[in-house]
Amino acid sequence: MAVEFEFSAGENFHFTSAFANRFGAAVKEERVFLPDFLGDGFIQEVYPGVGFSLCIHNYILKEEFVLKRLPSSSNDTLTFKFDCRTDFKGNGLENGSFFSAKNTFEVEFSTGNFFTELVIPKDVSIRFLVISISRETLLDLLHLKEGSSTENLLKNNKSFVLHEEMNLQMQQTLKEITTIDDTTRLATLLYQIKAHELIYQLFAKLIARSESKVIPIDQADAEQIYLAKTLILNDLSVPPELVKLSEDIGMSLTKMKQLFRQVFGDSIYNYYQTARMNEAARLLQYLSVSETGYQLGFSNLSHFARLFEKFHKIKPKRFKEELKNSGAVKAVYQSVS
Repeated sequence: MAVEFEFSAGENFHFTSAFANRFGAAVKEERVFLPDFLGDGFIQEVYPGVGFSLCIHNYILKEEFVLKRLPSSSNDTLTFKFDCRTDFKGNGLENGSFFSAKNTFEVEFSTGNFFTELVIPKDVSIRFLVISISRETLLDLLHLKEGSSTENLLKNNKSFVLHEEMNLQMQQTLKEITTIDDTTRLATLLYQIKAHELIYQLFAKLIARSESKVIPIDQADAEQIYLAKTLILNDLSVPPELVKLSEDIGMSLTKMKQLFRQVFGDSIYNYYQTARMNEAARLLQYLSVSETGYQLGFSNLSHFARLFEKFHKIKPKRFKEELKNSGAVKAVYQSVS
C-alpha cells in the first residue's frame, strides 16, 4: 500500500518541516533525509529571495509515495513543477493527476488553487523541483511587454494551468540544481541563478506560443483537459477522434480544442503526432524500424520514415544505427523543441 502525505501550502508553510514531523525524518543543513523504510535521498527547501522558494526532491523510493496538495484559497502564489524522472506511473484517468505516464520530462505552471495528486513510484530515480513565487515577484522578474497575453494572464488574478515539455537545457539546469550542496560556494546565489534560468527557459517557450485570449480554468476544467491528454497518450497507434474525445471527457468540442491549445500550446492532433514521434525514437532503442512503425499504427513505412525525419531531422534507420554506435542520440526523444 502506498505511503501518503497530504498538505496545504499556505502562508509560512514549510514542506520539509511538515514532512520531517510526519515521518520522523532527520534534518541536516536544510535537507530532510528520507527515513530508511521510505527510500534513500533528500528533500530540500531553499529561499533565495523574497516571495520566492524552491523545493527540491532528489531520491529513490522503496515504497510508492503519494503527494496530495490541497488547494489554497489564494491565486497570488504561482507554482512551477519541473519533473525530470527516469520513469513515472501516473493515474490521471482515476483522479486527474496532472502528470502522465508517457511524458516524464515536463513542466507545469499554475496557480496554487488546484488540488493535485502525484503518485511517485518506487525503485525510480526522482529529480523533481517545485518553484513557488508570488505574482508580483514574477512580474518584476520578467518585465513582460505591456498588454501581452502573458502579462494579462499573470495580472488578472485568474486561475490557470500551462504545460510544456522540458527541453534538454531545462533538464541540464535541473540536474545542476540537484548537485548544489553545503560545499558549493555562494550556494544561495547559485540556486537563485539556476531557478531564474529555468523560468527564463520556460517563458521563452510560452511567449513563442501564438497570442490569444486566455480562458480562466477551474479544477474541473483542468481534470478534464488532462484526462484528454491521458486518453491521447494511451494508444499512440490511433489518431484521436475529436468528437469522441470531447464526449469521453465531458466537455464541448469547441471548449476542449481551445483549452487544450491553451494548456499544452498546440492543437490536439499536433500534440498527438509529436508524442508519437518521441515514442518512435524511444522504441527504436529496442525494436527495428518496421516494428516501430507498425506498433505506432503506420501501415506505410515510407510515410513513417518521412514523418520521423521531419520531427527529428534524421532518418529512423540512421537514428537506430547511431544508437548502436553511441548513446548520444538517446537524448533526442527526451526533448520537444
